[in-house]
Amino acid sequence: MRIGFLIGNMSNAGGTERVLQQIANGLAERGHQVVVISVWGKDELAFPLDGRITFRRLGDDYPGTVVQHLRTVRGLRRAVREEALPVLVDVDLILTLYSLPATAGLPGIKRIAWEHFNFYYHFRKNNRLRRVAMRLAARFSHVVLVLTQEDRAYYEENLKIRGRLCQIYNPNPFEDAVREDVGGRLVLAAGRLTRAKGFDLLLESWAEVEAEFPDWTLRIVGEGEERQALEARREALGLRRVELPGQAADMGALYRQAGIFALPSRDEGFGMVLIEAMAYGRPVVSFACKAGPRDIVTDGEDGFLFPVGDCAGFAQGLRRLMGSEQLRQELGERARLSVGRFSLRAVLDQWEALLNAL
Repeated sequence: MRIGFLIGNMSNAGGTERVLQQIANGLAERGHQVVVISVWGKDELAFPLDGRITFRRLGDDYPGTVVQHLRTVRGLRRAVREEALPVLVDVDLILTLYSLPATAGLPGIKRIAWEHFNFYYHFRKNNRLRRVAMRLAARFSHVVLVLTQEDRAYYEENLKIRGRLCQIYNPNPFEDAVREDVGGRLVLAAGRLTRAKGFDLLLESWAEVEAEFPDWTLRIVGEGEERQALEARREALGLRRVELPGQAADMGALYRQAGIFALPSRDEGFGMVLIEAMAYGRPVVSFACKAGPRDIVTDGEDGFLFPVGDCAGFAQGLRRLMGSEQLRQELGERARLSVGRFSLRAVLDQWEALLNAL
């Protein structure tokens, strides 16, 4: 089958781009003819695509004006026709604003709107425009595809979807990870330093346990606009063992070093870092935010979940794990086993079933 994927900028080194690479490469390996179309970008691809995949760019720069938008729509329509695509997947619902007019009147083409956030996610930029795109996708796409069962329920409750509403998890990029031991005395957190990721809440929680566990360290890996605020809050709380080292080139090495993984997010599209840490056999402490952690973590079995903002509860979850190597061992082993359902093979099987149904 021929299938096209439309993404904003394949040169970005983000989670959405990495997931697209996994799915596109996996489908190409299974014999499908895959075309990846990037709306803009001029740098090297952040994640290499299989040599059998056709890659096209519609422009160098973000199409920020009306004229550039119309030019991009025309370029996309030309690409769809030249590649004879029967299926086009928008890798982000906002791309409906390009794909819908670009495919208008083209016979036989099916459109899949693939959401990578959650229904209630509030974007700092273009939030209203994204809401418009979401409703257009619900009305005109043949399939709206979401990442979690929790988010699927939100879409069912809030939108009238004319096509099909489906759910497929993102695949685990570290499914070959080998669990060597229970890790060191390190609590690891990772993500962009933004308010949505809730690292300020993690600092509040850590302040309750740092003095009690003098041989443990908290390390928050990532970069973003909240760095100065987090550093100031760290100083205001008098925390001495909180590291903010910036971005990391080898997350696998960090997961192996860690004894516990923490996810204090206020919002998530999915929570891929939870799966990655659990693949390495690390128990997790997470807020049960919208949407993702409740689909991934079973509270008390392979980690602990707490209501968003419950810093006292979050601290208690950390305290229980930090205080018991046996508990970390037991929950970590169950975590490693539980993420088998996110294997690339299982996810690709679901993609093929969806494509065949179209």
